Amino acid sequence: MRKVLAILLPALLLLTACSGDDSSGPLSSVKVSSNGDGSVPTVEFDTPLTVDEPTLVRVNDGDGEELTEGQTASVRLVVLDPENGEAGQETYTAETAEDIAVDESLKQGNEQMYSALVGAPVGSDFAYYVPGSEDSGTQNQFIVFTLTDARDIPTRAWGTDVDPVEGQPAVTLDDDGKPTITVPEADAPTELIAQDLKKGDGAVVEADDTVTVQYHGVKWSDGSVFDSSWERGTTMSFGLDQVVSAWTEGLAGKTVGSQVLIVAPPATAYGSQEGHELQNETLVFVVDILEAK
Repeated sequence: MRKVLAILLPALLLLTACSGDDSSGPLSSVKVSSNGDGSVPTVEFDTPLTVDEPTLVRVNDGDGEELTEGQTASVRLVVLDPENGEAGQETYTAETAEDIAVDESLKQGNEQMYSALVGAPVGSDFAYYVPGSEDSGTQNQFIVFTLTDARDIPTRAWGTDVDPVEGQPAVTLDDDGKPTITVPEADAPTELIAQDLKKGDGAVVEADDTVTVQYHGVKWSDGSVFDSSWERGTTMSFGLDQVVSAWTEGLAGKTVGSQVLIVAPPATAYGSQEGHELQNETLVFVVDILEAK
């Protein structure tokens, strides 16, 4: 059950949807009623349900605290057949909820989902319809989900300090946790380095996890910063199967709460991307692992 939903939900998060209260729109017939026992809610709507474009609406307002930008939303969901209303796979009765980091990555991937969640009270119910496409071979998808929790994401690693390794880049931290990286005057290593600077006490990161991180990256060649979530002022979330191999290999097996120094030779970074501005660069990252799911 969880495997299919783990594929479906991320796909929905990358779609652009219309959003609103839908008081007179194509999802106006959708009614969601909680049974009060943690089971799948009762969902009623006119069948067959047909919508021309991806549409996301809040059906009911919860009575909890409003979710704020930068938090993680926990949701429970059920997949429904838009033709007959039959309920299929669901996570209302699963051991854990699905988590969505409501951060810049979500805003870039699906601004309407981001906007729908920000400001929504915990306990709110949503309806989300995504029409299928003959070109891509996808079917119509209709889900109902409930915002069951909203929690703050840490902004920095909290693990126990690990003694630095001689000869590796030196890292110092500002009061807020922002790192400064000083590259040694030496030849760049030819093998990947993934060294704990702080050892966290959270879950072990798997190679196919989606992680939420803070990171800071510099070039070994001149120490200049080329990318930094710290400088943008927001955490970032992404799948470890969607990044350079240095990150996949360097973070898999680490624990949430850790801060990791990654030294990535070109072959593990952008060495194969002809014409990329970082193609021949050895890159140095400091990565704070804040969440993994």
